[in-house]
Amino acid sequence: MSLAGLAGDDVSRTMVHFIEHGKSRPSRRVLEMIATRTGKPVGYFLAKGASSSLSSDGGAAVQISAAALEVGRLARNPRVRKSEREALKLVELVLRQAARVVTSVASGFAA
Repeated sequence: MSLAGLAGDDVSRTMVHFIEHGKSRPSRRVLEMIATRTGKPVGYFLAKGASSSLSSDGGAAVQISAAALEVGRLARNPRVRKSEREALKLVELVLRQAARVVTSVASGFAA
């Protein structure tokens, strides 16, 4: 089964794409969900030394990506009005772009 299939409606297809292509790292919650659904331990999905980078406080890009996920989830709520849904979609897009910028800047500092 694909990662998108495992994630179901809990993680957007865009986020799954970013995770699969190394453009984003899953939050600890998402990583635990994937581990549970595959029957593997969380450590199976972590490179050596990566577990410290996914500590409970996480990096800024991971936290921003998690916020984008939550905003996207809110936008899909059927009780949200159309104008609110459009605003939430815009916020989600901005948060996803911010996560990419943070990742890019952080990788520049690590070089």
